[in-house]
Amino acid sequence: MGIGRNLCSLKFDVKIVEARNVELKSSPSSLFVRFHLHAGSNRKVELNTAEICSRSDEEVVVWNQSFGLECQGNETAVEELKQESVVFELRRRKTTSFMRKWSKSDLVGRGEVSWKSVMESDEMEIERFVVMGETKDCSKPLMLKIALKLQASKLVNTKRVEDLCGCKDCRNCNCLDYEAFVVACALDGI
Repeated sequence: MGIGRNLCSLKFDVKIVEARNVELKSSPSSLFVRFHLHAGSNRKVELNTAEICSRSDEEVVVWNQSFGLECQGNETAVEELKQESVVFELRRRKTTSFMRKWSKSDLVGRGEVSWKSVMESDEMEIERFVVMGETKDCSKPLMLKIALKLQASKLVNTKRVEDLCGCKDCRNCNCLDYEAFVVACALDGI
């Protein structure tokens, strides 16, 4: 437990809907989207969608895959998040590779969406096409349709459990009411 700070619970929902104007001129490939989420203290979490086999004549690739993450942070972390973006990368891996899962992937396109734009939108959620930058393989702009949602709620102003219990080492004590102290904090708004 933290000491005397207002904590926020943050829930991130990221949905990768589809990619449009995918014109791969090379051999059959498997496509996936890699994206990076800010995890505080200059750290990023990297997530990948499922890989979908794509032919060179396919212009729309559909994932319709969602990711949900929850974390806690103080108000400073929320302000820090406003300065960050979600970076999306459409990546290709050749399907002819013998060890496909461990083979290197190539970047097809890259785009980003700022969390500030999500926070300033109605109900803190957006759905839009992200232009994935200029790519040499495509004659039309490559676009990725995504949806982002952020839910934030304040948690109670916490005190250390030791201050409530009195034993000074709740992890190793015989205090049967350890959870009761935490619940009491929440109910009393301490």
